[in-house]
Amino acid sequence: MVEARRVGGRAVTFRHQAGRAPALVCLHGAADNQHAYDRLLDALPNRAGYAINLPGRAGTEGPPARSVAEMEAFLSELVESEVDGRYVVVGHSLGGAVAIEHALASPPDRLEGLVLLATGARLRVHPMILALFEQGQAAGSLPPMPSWIHEQGIDADLLAEATHKRELTPVSTGAIDWRAADGFDRMHAVQDIRVPVLIVGGTEDLLTPPKYAEYLAAQIPHAELLLLEGAGHMLVMDRAVEVSRAIEAFVSKLAR
Repeated sequence: MVEARRVGGRAVTFRHQAGRAPALVCLHGAADNQHAYDRLLDALPNRAGYAINLPGRAGTEGPPARSVAEMEAFLSELVESEVDGRYVVVGHSLGGAVAIEHALASPPDRLEGLVLLATGARLRVHPMILALFEQGQAAGSLPPMPSWIHEQGIDADLLAEATHKRELTPVSTGAIDWRAADGFDRMHAVQDIRVPVLIVGGTEDLLTPPKYAEYLAAQIPHAELLLLEGAGHMLVMDRAVEVSRAIEAFVSKLAR
């Protein structure tokens, strides 16, 4: 169910489902919102979970956060206010950067681990994406994205569904998200993450290629790496069942 709260004086919305601890606190990528996790959380009906809308979209008030550090501050405030007991932060793409920042920012002892999906210790955004969103911000609508951004073989219905749900994120917010992603760099700090981490990447990911996941796995002390053959950047959606199984296995080990 979708819940609405006031956190730090701001109206905040998120999907919440009850279930076993530790809870999954899920963070979407740039220009996205909670619906990126619809299929994944549907595949984990017995696991407690939250899919958060970062500021400036889908019912969470703005202004949008302009840096990963600002997004992490929002996450910490929401966790303190709304999440009971132990939790694991799940981050896709830009959300993975926020998860990394959270683990490095003296989080509560309740943080059990991270799941990093299609992300990296540094996120450099292709100038064409930045330009498209800047054009869209000026025009009030987003021009068509170049075909190479969408991996070959992705289901057309899934792509249409994702595009429709992203309409809950204003173009102006998306432009700020991509700039925040482009400014993120924790390559020389991720070795200080002390909680267990599951890293999931796709062999066909064009935005965060496998070397990003491999770098994280090599640098983080307690890390597991899973590369999904043929998966692209939106594996959180188009490989949701496989990803959910990997997450459940990882989280179940933490619970033991």
